[in-house]
Amino acid sequence: MASGMNPREYSTRPRARPAGPAIGDVMAAAATLEADGRGRFLAPPLLQSWPGIVHGGGLVALLDLAAAALGPDGRPRLIEGRLTSSVPVDTALALEGHTDAGAATVTILDGTQPLTSATIGHGDIDDPAPDPGWRATGREGWPMPLSDQCLACGAHNPLGLQLGLRFDGDGVWARFLPREPWRRSGDRLAPALPAVVLDEIAWWLGALVTREGGLTNRIALTLVRPEAIAPGPVTAVGRFADVTPVDRRRTFWRTRSALLAADGTLLATAAIVFRSGADYSERQMAFFRSRTDPGIFERMFPNHLEGDR
Repeated sequence: MASGMNPREYSTRPRARPAGPAIGDVMAAAATLEADGRGRFLAPPLLQSWPGIVHGGGLVALLDLAAAALGPDGRPRLIEGRLTSSVPVDTALALEGHTDAGAATVTILDGTQPLTSATIGHGDIDDPAPDPGWRATGREGWPMPLSDQCLACGAHNPLGLQLGLRFDGDGVWARFLPREPWRRSGDRLAPALPAVVLDEIAWWLGALVTREGGLTNRIALTLVRPEAIAPGPVTAVGRFADVTPVDRRRTFWRTRSALLAADGTLLATAAIVFRSGADYSERQMAFFRSRTDPGIFERMFPNHLEGDR
C-alpha cells in the first residue's frame, strides 16, 4: 500500500486529474486493424502490468476493440483470450484478424510467432441472475498492495483504474467509482473496464489460493451488458470457493468473478485461468513484501515470510 493512502477512500472516490485521453482512445491508437484483417500493435507503457509488459486483461480489451473493424461491436459477447506469451510495451508488432462462423479472431504476432490471441463471439449470451455471494457491501477485509504504474492497481498511472482491492476469508473484491478516463458519455463504462478489473481479481484469487505468484493464462469474459449505464460505484468480486484446479499437478487454477453495477445489475462475468509457480514467486514476492503491512502479508503468503527465506 502506498504511504499515506486510506484504502477505503482510494477504492471508492474518483481522483481529480487534468484533462487527458480516455482509455478507449489510447487503446484504439495502440491496436489498429483494417477491414482486410491486417494491422499493427504498439502499446504505450500506460497499458502495462509488470514493468515492460502489457496488462493481461488490457490485452483482451485491446483485441476486442480491434475486432470491431471486422464486424459490429457494442452487443453482448463472449471474449476468449489466450495469453500464450507476454507482450512487450513500446514494441511494434503485427495484428492479424479474420472471421469464421460469425466470430472474429485477432492475433498479435512477433514476425510469424503468435504471442496472444482472442476470439470474440456474438449471439446468445447467458444472462444469469446475480449471485448474492458476489455482493461486497459492508465487507471490510484487508487491503492489497498497490503498484506504481500498473493499468489496474498503479497508484501513479494517470490513465489507470487505480484500484484499491481488498480480501477477506471469502474472496477478493474492489468497490469503486470508475475514474473519468474509464467513462463514456451518459455514464456508460468503457468496454475495456471489465477485462482489466476482472483479470486483476482473478490474479489475486489464484495467488491467495495457491500462496504463490503467477500469471493469468486464459481469459473467458462475458460482456452481459456492455452498453449499460452505471452512474455509481461498481463492484468486481470473486470467491475462493469458486477457485478450482484445472490439472492434476495443480499448476493451473480456474477462477470465477463478476462485475456488478451499484444496484446489483450484472454487467460481466469471467472464468480466468491462473498459472502459479515458485519461479514466479521468486520474482514477485519481494515486490509485494515491500509494499504490504507485515501482518497482512503473512495472511496472504505465509510461506514466503522474510525469516523463511
